[in-house]
Amino acid sequence: MRIHRVLPLLSCLIFLVLFGLGCGSENKKESAENQMRDSTQIDREYFLEASMLGYFAKDGTRNPVLKANKGDRVRITITNGETMTHDIAMEKLGIKSGTLLEEGSTTDITFWAESNDTYYCTVPGHRAAGMVGEFKIVEGDLSAPVIAGIVPMKNGKPLNVGFERGNLSDWKAEGDAFKNPLFHRPSPVHEEEAQISFDGDFFLSSGGTKNYKLKGILTSVPFTVEYPFASFRVSGGALEDTRVEIVSAEKGEVIFKSTGQGRVTMQPIVVDLTTHLNSDIFIRIIDNETGISTIPYIGDDTWAHISFDDFLFYPTRPSFPNQLYQEDIIVMPPLDPIVNSGLSGKKAAEAMTLPEDFKITLAASEPDIVRPISFTLDARGRLWVVEGHTYPVPAEEGKGRDRILIFEDTNGDGTLDKRKVFTEGLNLASGIEVGMGGVWVGAAPYLLFIPLDEENDKPGGPPQILLDGWGLDDTHEVLNNLRWGPDGWLYGVHGVFTHSNVGKPGAPDDERTKLNAAVWRYHPIRHEFEVFSEGTSNPWGIDFNDHGHPFITVCVIPHMYHIVQG
Repeated sequence: MRIHRVLPLLSCLIFLVLFGLGCGSENKKESAENQMRDSTQIDREYFLEASMLGYFAKDGTRNPVLKANKGDRVRITITNGETMTHDIAMEKLGIKSGTLLEEGSTTDITFWAESNDTYYCTVPGHRAAGMVGEFKIVEGDLSAPVIAGIVPMKNGKPLNVGFERGNLSDWKAEGDAFKNPLFHRPSPVHEEEAQISFDGDFFLSSGGTKNYKLKGILTSVPFTVEYPFASFRVSGGALEDTRVEIVSAEKGEVIFKSTGQGRVTMQPIVVDLTTHLNSDIFIRIIDNETGISTIPYIGDDTWAHISFDDFLFYPTRPSFPNQLYQEDIIVMPPLDPIVNSGLSGKKAAEAMTLPEDFKITLAASEPDIVRPISFTLDARGRLWVVEGHTYPVPAEEGKGRDRILIFEDTNGDGTLDKRKVFTEGLNLASGIEVGMGGVWVGAAPYLLFIPLDEENDKPGGPPQILLDGWGLDDTHEVLNNLRWGPDGWLYGVHGVFTHSNVGKPGAPDDERTKLNAAVWRYHPIRHEFEVFSEGTSNPWGIDFNDHGHPFITVCVIPHMYHIVQG
C-alpha cells in the first residue's frame, strides 16, 4: 500500500523537475536572446521637453503616447524646459534617469521594449501635476493614417484659409499685428531653431516671439458650414487676449474659441460643428496683448502673439497624433496693471496703503540692499540680511556670490543709516540667525556656523559645517528661514520637492534623517538634529507666538499653518 502511495508522489516530483528544467531552458533561451541583441543600437528614439505642465514632444504633443515594437531598443531623452527639478522613470521597469535642475540640461533612459508601461517624473507632486504618459507596445508600422481635410468654399471657390495665395484675400485686417502677417520657412519672427510645423508655403502670425508687442484683429468673410467637423492649427500665447474664435455670422455669438498653448509649434485643434451645419460662420483671430512688462525686473512676455493656419472641414471627426485639447491649455488672464512699478524706495513707501494708525518708514533700499532673501535681528536691534545673488542655480564650490549685510539705525529715526558687509562668497544661502557666539546660515547642502568677532563685526573663523546632506533637487524649496525657538533650539523649514538626508559630515546613512516638507530643529549645545513636524508644501517662514506655538507661512493657499510637534 505504501508503494502505491509513493508512486503518485514520485510522478509529481518527476513532473516538477521536468517542468523546472523546461522553464529554466526557456529562461536561459530568453536571457541568451537578450545577450545576443545589440544594446548599442537604438531602434526607437524619443525627445521630450520636461516642464511642470508635462512632457512635450517636438510636435507639441503633451505627454505623448510613446510607441515601439516588442524587442526594440528604446531611448527617451528629456531636456529641462525650465529651472526646476525633473527626471523621467519607467514604472514597471523600475528605471530612472538622472535628475535635471538647470534649464536646457538633458538626461535619458534606455531600455528594451517588452511590455506596456508608464513614464513619469519621480519628483513628489510632479506626476500628480501632469508629468505622466503611456508607453505602448504595438505591431507593425507606428504611424497613424491621416484624413485629408476639405477647404471651405464660397460662391463655388475655395477660401484663402490656408494663406497659400500669399495674401490676405478673404480676410479683413485691423491693427498693426496683421498688416504683414504671412511668413514662410524659416520664420523671421521666431528664434532660428523654432519648429513651427505648418503645411504649405505660408502661415499667419500676429508677430511671433520677436514682434509680440503688435496688436490687431483679423476677420474672415462668412462661409457656410458644410461638414460636421473642422480643424485648424494654432500656437502662441495661452492668454485670454491671444485667441482664435469661430463666430456665428447670424447671431454674432462665439461658438468656439481657443488660445495658443504657450509654445511655438503649431498643433491641430478639432471643432465639432454638428449643431451648426448649413449655418454661416466666420473666423476671428485676436491679438490684444502687447506682452510689455510693467515691472522693471520681469521681462516681457514674448508669447503675446497668436499663430494660425489651415482651417479645414471633415465629414467625420479627424484624429491627429499631436492634437491640442482645451484641457491641456492653462489660459492666463490679462496682466494686472502695476500702478506703482519702477518707483524709488521712498516713493514706494509713500504709495503703500496702511491700516489706520499705522506708519511706514523706508529703512533701506537699492543700491544699499539687493535681492534680500532672509533676515534676522540681533540682541542690539541690528538687521542681518542675506543677499541671494546665487539663487536659484548653485555655483561651483567656492564660487558663491551671496553675502551677509549688517544694518543699524544709529539715531532711532527708523532709517538704517549704517551698513556693514559681514561676509561674502556664500553659496545659495537661504536662512540666517544670530546668537550663541556666531551666525547660523542655511546654505544647501550645508547648515553652517560662522564664529562671530563681535568687536569688529567680522567672522571669527572660517564657516563650520554642522550638518550636510541638505538637498538641492528644487532650489526653490531648500532649508530656509532660521529662527530661535523659545526652547533654545534653532528652528527652520524645508520644502516638499527637495529630498534631504541630513547628518553630521561623514555620518553613515543609518545616522542621518530623511526629510521634505517639514519643520526641523537643531540644538546648538548638544548638536542634536530632528524633524519637529511634517506636512504642508513649500514653507518659507517660521515664528512663535507668546505661548511658544509655532506658525509657518507657505507659498500656496492656505498660506499660514499652526504647527504641532509630531
